[in-house]
Amino acid sequence: MNNSFFTGILNNAALLISLLELYVFGVVVISLTQKRGVMKDKILILSIIIVLSLITLLPVNSLAKNRGTIALVMKALSNPFFIVMRDGAKEYAKKNKIPLEIYGTERETEIDRQIQLVENLISGKYGAIVIAPADSKKLVPVCKKALDNGIVVINIDNPFHEKTLQNYGISVPFVGSSNLKGASMVGQYLKHQLKGKGNVAIIEGIRGVENAELRKKGFSEAITSGSEIKVVASETANWHTDEAFTTALKIFQQYKNIDAVFTANDSMALGVIQALEMIGTQKRVWIGSYDNIEEVRSQMLDRRIHATIEQHPELMGAHGVELAYNALRGEKVPKYVQTHLDLITYESFGKKIGVSLADLKNPFFITMGAEIEKVADLHGIEVIVKDANNDEAQQLIDIQGFVQRQVDAIIVNPTHFESVSLGIEFANVAKIPVITVDRKASHGRVISHVASDNFAGGRMVGEMIADKIKRKGSVLELEGRPGTSAAHNRGQGFNKTLRDHKGIQITRIVADFEREKARVAVEQLIVEGKKFKAVFAHNDDMILGAIEAYTNTNTELPFLVGFDAIPEALEAISQGLLSATIAQDPAAMGRISIENVIHNLRGEKIPPTVLVNLKRITKR
Repeated sequence: MNNSFFTGILNNAALLISLLELYVFGVVVISLTQKRGVMKDKILILSIIIVLSLITLLPVNSLAKNRGTIALVMKALSNPFFIVMRDGAKEYAKKNKIPLEIYGTERETEIDRQIQLVENLISGKYGAIVIAPADSKKLVPVCKKALDNGIVVINIDNPFHEKTLQNYGISVPFVGSSNLKGASMVGQYLKHQLKGKGNVAIIEGIRGVENAELRKKGFSEAITSGSEIKVVASETANWHTDEAFTTALKIFQQYKNIDAVFTANDSMALGVIQALEMIGTQKRVWIGSYDNIEEVRSQMLDRRIHATIEQHPELMGAHGVELAYNALRGEKVPKYVQTHLDLITYESFGKKIGVSLADLKNPFFITMGAEIEKVADLHGIEVIVKDANNDEAQQLIDIQGFVQRQVDAIIVNPTHFESVSLGIEFANVAKIPVITVDRKASHGRVISHVASDNFAGGRMVGEMIADKIKRKGSVLELEGRPGTSAAHNRGQGFNKTLRDHKGIQITRIVADFEREKARVAVEQLIVEGKKFKAVFAHNDDMILGAIEAYTNTNTELPFLVGFDAIPEALEAISQGLLSATIAQDPAAMGRISIENVIHNLRGEKIPPTVLVNLKRITKR
């Protein structure tokens, strides 16, 4: 906590007292030695000197400067969840050079303390307040006061009580996840583990607080709906580990047949574990919680906590600061920004997966691999990533290595649809589940394939080019690596679209998805005097190679279209060099592929095919 206005004065208390003593002494001396009229003037001058001295005590960010400063008001900075939220806000502010000051309380029950913090910020005339309220109702009046004083208010994490907001006639933008949905996800999971029968207990957060009430409701409705499960106890522990320990002991003593416990946050789940250790029960008690703090991850590995919800607090902090900053600049901000939720369960912790990517020199596959690793880490999974370097033999060796290391699953981005199938069949014999991403395999058992609809993408390009050249003229197609489903399907969609236009002639050159090969091939065609109204490349690397060829030969650029929307291609569009590209979403492909692995580890059904949306990107 660092309220610079008040802290600056307090830190200089000794000097302040000295100045006041000097003032009193000066007044006494002047009154004893001067005439009445002169005395008044001297006292006035002395007062001015003292006031100016006091002003020097104020910190650098004066009241006027505070107008551009965002204040983040947290709760429970002793809780790891809110530390992550704070760090997300700090990182975003630092990256975007936004003035940010952070305040908070030690415990979530310090509601009056949080109210006072906001009062101080109002007095300090800060530009914006981003607040995770300790109480969804009691913080509304002081936030109304902030709004009345022209201060932007953004609500994160715990939503203000809607009816209370209405009673005060205000609306506050909210950034956060759906607490109802998150708790429902835990409820559905535990219902499945209990096979629809048993007794459960709930350890609540602070009663009356919006997120606590929503989590209680979401869990209760999900676990009892369509089942024979009963909620036999529901007690508050005010979000705290020590209180949860005491409350859980009381529940376990009163009810001897508890099959599962849901706690409204992870800190309280740790208290429940302590209680179970104290009573020394041999019975398995399923524990579900909320927040995915670091301490709970080790408990997941030990199979003592079985499920929790990742809310991504770093995104709440970052988006909260972002909205406040945009509002200060006069931009309209959305009423609700919903952050993503992930169900984290014990089945994935300690597992290993192998990932074989075709070419890690390609930004498309770099993005895909990074997302796989990020999501895997969230779920406690070790990832072994191998770069096939577009070598079919190397990819087979890598897959065999995964099998020998007895990984729990394999994600493969094939270099060739035929050759990779041998590796997939090898994994099949070892009973290791395989997921293909972006490109298909010709045979072998795959539990799921995640990709863009490359045929549809090829059609999009064909329609775009046909319209641009008015269905007449020569077109160059730079083909990707033969034997890959991506190249085959993009080409098929493209050619099928143009086939009906008899006035269009297509020249095809294989460039294997490689920039240099595309550059050399296009330069040779230019030297040979070949002219094209349009060029379509099966990926952005090849179209960038074509741009180099036209630039190197000082030849006018035709209508150029790529595929993938890598950063270099987007920059080329902004510069007017590239006409368009088809945006895949490699991050989504990576995320969905690893999520399908996780669903499979839980014994859940996964779709055999997942198609990721495409979109056309052109210069605005």
